[in-house]
Amino acid sequence: DEGLIITNASTLTSTASVQLRAQRSVRQLLAADDITVYADLSGLGPGTFTVPLSARVARDRRATVAGISPSQITVTLEVQESRLVPVRLVISAPPPLVVSAGTPQHEVRQVTVSGPSSRVERVVEAVGTLDLSAQRETFVGDVRLVPLDSEGNEIREVILEPQVILGRVEIEPNSEIREVRVQPNPVGELPEGYVLTSFDYEPRIVYISGSVEALSTLAGTLLTTPIDLSGKTSSFQEQVTVQLPNSELVIVTGGTITVTVGIDTQTVTRQFDRVDIEFINSRSDLEYRLDPTEVSVLVTGPQPLLNDLTEEDVRVLVDVGGLQAGSSYQITPVASIGQDVDTDNIAVLPAQIDVQVINPGLQPTLTPDTER
Repeated sequence: DEGLIITNASTLTSTASVQLRAQRSVRQLLAADDITVYADLSGLGPGTFTVPLSARVARDRRATVAGISPSQITVTLEVQESRLVPVRLVISAPPPLVVSAGTPQHEVRQVTVSGPSSRVERVVEAVGTLDLSAQRETFVGDVRLVPLDSEGNEIREVILEPQVILGRVEIEPNSEIREVRVQPNPVGELPEGYVLTSFDYEPRIVYISGSVEALSTLAGTLLTTPIDLSGKTSSFQEQVTVQLPNSELVIVTGGTITVTVGIDTQTVTRQFDRVDIEFINSRSDLEYRLDPTEVSVLVTGPQPLLNDLTEEDVRVLVDVGGLQAGSSYQITPVASIGQDVDTDNIAVLPAQIDVQVINPGLQPTLTPDTER
């Protein structure tokens, strides 16, 4: 009835199964759109009621309802109420320190909240929040209102009218605070073979307070205390401070700068030419002939480690185990680094060599022809 509202509508089932009785020719034409399932709530006052479900079929289908599942639903009805509540705008995030914000202004002083009486009576105000964290000029814009109870909790399933109002906040420059960029101050050089891979720092901007005269002569960028790179061979993090040119100045925020420096070894490639090939798993009764007999080795890795690598540290091995005499093979040589070098890549050129296996005991022996 008018003035009532269903408060448990979100929990009610939205579909039902209906059994119909009709002639076969009609049954084949029936579709779900031909059937309407409804609950009659007329004459019910506030409270919770179990109401039977009814169904009707389109007249041209000539079918009767044999059953409905579920056969009933439980609804809760409340009196629909409306009343006025005050409006309040609050600043949830203030603007940067270089500006100052005034009191939020709005022309709409009250809005209407409507809904179930049990929820409407809990609403004490409609509050709009303003995020001014990136605002440097006077704010004028739409603000969405939220219904709140006395403890600041949002009350759902009620409607505010209007829900959006126009808000205004005056923002003016703060003459006693200035925003200044930060520039890290690295000094020294990394050892040979090491490179800088990243350089990051936070915060990148600081706020400085002081007299108008002192701030007017302040540069737009200030250096940090030195960050020494000498002797650094791995990534590190360091905290430094901003160097102020005047003792009258005070850092309001960002006094400590966290600097993160990424350092890695420089990757280089060294080539070793005319490296002899060694056999492994060879047999003493067989002879092995190679083509070529020497190869080149390319080693890629950290420069500090490769600088200490010598020709004696590089070996090239060929596994001849299991090779049969009288045959030729193409084998991939394998390079071995004598030192414990963590290299990115080792390549042998050529990638394959020819190996011929000979049994000296089976070779024919030439003798003079005594008859001639």
